[in-house]
Amino acid sequence: MRGSYLVVIVIVAIGTYLMRFLPMRFKGTVGNIVKSSNFLKHSSTAIVSALFLTSLVSFPTKLGEILTSLLALALVFLSYRKWRNLGISIMVGIVSHFSFNILLR
Repeated sequence: MRGSYLVVIVIVAIGTYLMRFLPMRFKGTVGNIVKSSNFLKHSSTAIVSALFLTSLVSFPTKLGEILTSLLALALVFLSYRKWRNLGISIMVGIVSHFSFNILLR
């Protein structure tokens, strides 16, 4: 089971990297670069959104895990609103998610 997760993570990482790399690599050589880069921009946003949703909700659904994720996400949002620093917000999210997991188990 763990091996299949690793394969999926590697495939998504490669896909995300290629969607960012290909427009820079073929800039000026593709006939209609505006449509191509627009498609790649929106598809990479869709991949990130899908990754976010699948990391937030897993099956079978466990209320404690969803609550932990939502609380951590709320703290990330609040810390970003306060300090306007993405690095600090990510660290707040990691620490709060870990702390909530410890407290709720």
